[in-house]
Amino acid sequence: MYRVFNDRCAITLITVSLCASAQAASDDHDWAGILSASIGYDDNLRQEDNTSAVASGLDDNYLEVLGSASRYVSGVRNDGLRISGTLFSRQYATENDFDFSQLGVGVGYDKTFSDWKSRFDAGYDYVTYSGETYQRITKLRAEGRRRLSKKTELRLRYEHQFIDAGANYSNLDGTRQYVRAETRIKQGKTRYRLSYTYQTNDREDSRSGTSFSSDSPNRHILRANARIPFNSNWKGEIEARYRMSRYQDPEVESGVTTITREDDRFRARLGVEYKQTDQTKLFVRYEYYDNDSNIDSQIYTRNLYSFGLKHTF
Repeated sequence: MYRVFNDRCAITLITVSLCASAQAASDDHDWAGILSASIGYDDNLRQEDNTSAVASGLDDNYLEVLGSASRYVSGVRNDGLRISGTLFSRQYATENDFDFSQLGVGVGYDKTFSDWKSRFDAGYDYVTYSGETYQRITKLRAEGRRRLSKKTELRLRYEHQFIDAGANYSNLDGTRQYVRAETRIKQGKTRYRLSYTYQTNDREDSRSGTSFSSDSPNRHILRANARIPFNSNWKGEIEARYRMSRYQDPEVESGVTTITREDDRFRARLGVEYKQTDQTKLFVRYEYYDNDSNIDSQIYTRNLYSFGLKHTF
């Protein structure tokens, strides 16, 4: 069960982080941000092999809410100090053991050095799962952006996280680091993103008597994303991700060393967005996960469907 929590929450934390950073703070010291609400359906809450004869087929509807805002307290976008806050919550209709919430605060400094636009951030996230403390995360991040041409931009990012897990998840205490290189390309009104991320985890891992399970994977992640406008009001999005996870230590069952866990996960997302106004949009999304593993209990497929409204300010 710990592994289900860890993988599911890692996915959600990344999604929240990307949404929260999507709206830049305003130059005039006003708040800028995003508000979003959606309803959805998850067909495999436990992330288990849903083709197995013993699979429960646990599924449920959910309500998801996201709010994120930032503002400059001194200076301006290319040379200024800003503060930010994020609130995210996913609440399931009946299966409340899978409810998830995250509250985050941060402070950052933006500075332009020659051709590089840089961002330096420190933040703190408090995360709950099933109504109890899951993780307290302190984050340090540095990012640089540089235009390679009029239509192409390079982004480099490094982040270090210090994780203080809740009492029931002490196996996840430790650190996570990742480095990312991303290229953003404009072709007409179409936007493309291509990125590579290397992530490493150093956790306490899971120990029970003479059994041991690693919770410290090293990961390689490839992502390709395209946002394609159909006309002035309609826009489509397609994304594909491949994640290779290699755990650092072999499994031990009742004192017997077995195999070292290896996972390969494919994730695809399709979305359509309708612009009601310049600030308000309706969206429909579909996400598909296919996780392959050399440990049978970690093999699964998962489908999520959602419909919602988002407003930027």
